[in-house]
Amino acid sequence: MANATLERPTTGVIILLAEGCSSTSVTATLEMLESANYLQRARGVADVESESATAFKVSLVSIDGLPVTASGGVTLTPTASIDNAPAAALVIVPGFLFRVLDLLPSLAGFIPWLRQRHADGNTIASLCTGAFLTAEAGLLDDRVATTHWYYADAFRQRYPRINLQEHQTVTDDSGVLCSGGATASNDLLLYMLQKFAGKALARDFSRKLLIDSSRSDQSPYRVTTFNPRHEDDAILRVEDCLEGHYKEVIHVQALAEQFGFSLRHFIRRFKQATRQSPSQYLQNLRLEDAKLRLESSKMSFEQITYQVGYEDPNSFRRLFRDRVGVSPSDYRRKFRR
Repeated sequence: MANATLERPTTGVIILLAEGCSSTSVTATLEMLESANYLQRARGVADVESESATAFKVSLVSIDGLPVTASGGVTLTPTASIDNAPAAALVIVPGFLFRVLDLLPSLAGFIPWLRQRHADGNTIASLCTGAFLTAEAGLLDDRVATTHWYYADAFRQRYPRINLQEHQTVTDDSGVLCSGGATASNDLLLYMLQKFAGKALARDFSRKLLIDSSRSDQSPYRVTTFNPRHEDDAILRVEDCLEGHYKEVIHVQALAEQFGFSLRHFIRRFKQATRQSPSQYLQNLRLEDAKLRLESSKMSFEQITYQVGYEDPNSFRRLFRDRVGVSPSDYRRKFRR
């Protein structure tokens, strides 16, 4: 016989709305919480429309209570402003896609409110690049966090006190939660279901909505980022040389001499401009080429090893697994076009 009472009380949830936020980040969260409520009611009571059996009570909150224009021109309408927001146990900060750095100044009004909510014991959960707003509030200082891998370098530079683990899809450090790339928001939402509504509902939700609960690493999705913004013309010429000759045998000492540097000065200047050592840069060029060939060709990994400039397939396979997070064969199965 179905249990007519919930094992856990309803959890109050606030989803922040801000100009330029990701519309999908908000609407997908709403749909997942609504689905969780439906499944909870279906598991617990005969009347699945009963509002008394919901796992989550959701409020949409903007800074002034007025509608906002999210990504894609979608208008999102709040139910409250931050000044009259209801009590809640969980505050969800949406992602901001690729505009996050430009939008941060306009989000400053949320910072004192987020700090107060955290001080009051609310769990703060950031989706994707929403971690930048949580970091601006100082809530991630001296904590482990993650964000979209594309913004890892900018995040690390801006917030040196934060222990960024960009390979992780989900982090939870003392009640401050983060997720990686956009689809990793599903992982965080599933984690929050388990945290606030229990493992049984989370398992039911995962199965019925076909959401994989086993993923924990966004490394396979990462494209090695190179820093095109620097203005060191000499190092840009070195990069052009590496990108044209990375399949050849290259010695860093010879490369430094070719461009008129001492070895020590070359390594320091290259790293300052690109945020990578010359050896790492060369390895990353070869790894990106190998990933492309795994995605688009039928060549064996041994053939690919030689094509991208390595001589030992075993050592390159170990490097690939260490940097990408999966074996070459697993990568090919996942991303083969």
